[in-house]
Amino acid sequence: MLYSCKESVTPATANYTVIVNNGYGGGTHKIGDTVHIFSQAYTSTQGFSSWSGSDVSLLNAPNEWHTWFIMPGRNVNFTGSLQNINAFALSYEQINGRDRLKPVYSYFPSGHIGIVYLLHGTGGNAANIVADYEWQLLINDLVNANFAVIITESEEATTNTDLNGDGNLRWNATPLDTVSNVDYANIRIITDTFYGRGVTDRGKPQYSIGMSNGGNFSTYLSTIYNFKSGVSYCAPSGGYIAQKTNVPLQFCMARFDNNPSVGPTGNANALSNSQAIEARSVCSKYLIKERSPLYAERFARRGDISVQISTSIFNELKANHFLDSKNYFIGYSDSLQALLTSNPSAFPQITSLTPVQQYFVLEQIDLAVSDHKMYSDFNKATLKFLNTQCQ
Repeated sequence: MLYSCKESVTPATANYTVIVNNGYGGGTHKIGDTVHIFSQAYTSTQGFSSWSGSDVSLLNAPNEWHTWFIMPGRNVNFTGSLQNINAFALSYEQINGRDRLKPVYSYFPSGHIGIVYLLHGTGGNAANIVADYEWQLLINDLVNANFAVIITESEEATTNTDLNGDGNLRWNATPLDTVSNVDYANIRIITDTFYGRGVTDRGKPQYSIGMSNGGNFSTYLSTIYNFKSGVSYCAPSGGYIAQKTNVPLQFCMARFDNNPSVGPTGNANALSNSQAIEARSVCSKYLIKERSPLYAERFARRGDISVQISTSIFNELKANHFLDSKNYFIGYSDSLQALLTSNPSAFPQITSLTPVQQYFVLEQIDLAVSDHKMYSDFNKATLKFLNTQCQ
């Protein structure tokens, strides 16, 4: 009798099933496919907790609401869980800065463990941060982790004046002086106001998180005031910080950032700067968000668009050839914007939305593409960096 010693080999074309409980991204995939999974939508009094199940070790980031894994040669199952968080409201007021009143949003939880400054990008302001859904998710996570938050804006944003003549309204990182540079001075003076009221104290560690120009400013601000750590989203900072800072810095980039000041070169520079900081024995982390497929319920995340309407938007995109066979958006959102203007009848569902809802749809596409947008996909990683840096 003859026996074969040859192992049975699973063909690479075999399909296996992904089951996602309390979330999205389930379906059939081939071995080696990159599979993205997403939590179900949650309210302002909820936050994402974690993914669980016997296959959770496969996940790139098991504590983030959106994560991914490489499909193994078996069926897999994941369950997302939410946690309740305390409702709170940011306080708004105007506080005297160095030269004028500054708009300030803030919240100080009882017994807070530190103060986090949130910094807008070019052309933005404090109100933009408060109104933006991705920033809102980060604010909720920060407060739930017992951090205080302070949100103000650059002097150029407040005065609507290009003070340094660079053609933009934004934070100015230079000169590196806490008196002559009004942006640094305003942060100090506003914080001193809260110290004087007794709502916080000078023993609380300070941190900064910024997006784009705010990300660049975050690295300088945290350095000049010796914060416990700083985080930059979609901004590589520069060689000066890479060689001079003694403050732990995290860079959170977007793989297909299409901003002319960032792009592939900026992503590479962020990695190089993070490595240069580490080479000086200062803690630094580099994270980059990958693009992900759209799922039918994506546009219902915020709650003002129903799942039914979100699915209809998804189908309109599919019918107009904006999604590939795996539901990745083709190109960037500006191509959709142009077609919405030139041929609105092709998108009856999208054009029926309010302007605010339409902007949200475009923003969610930008996030799926991994373009130049503030994102919540690394919120837990950012919280961990604030709490423990590289430990």
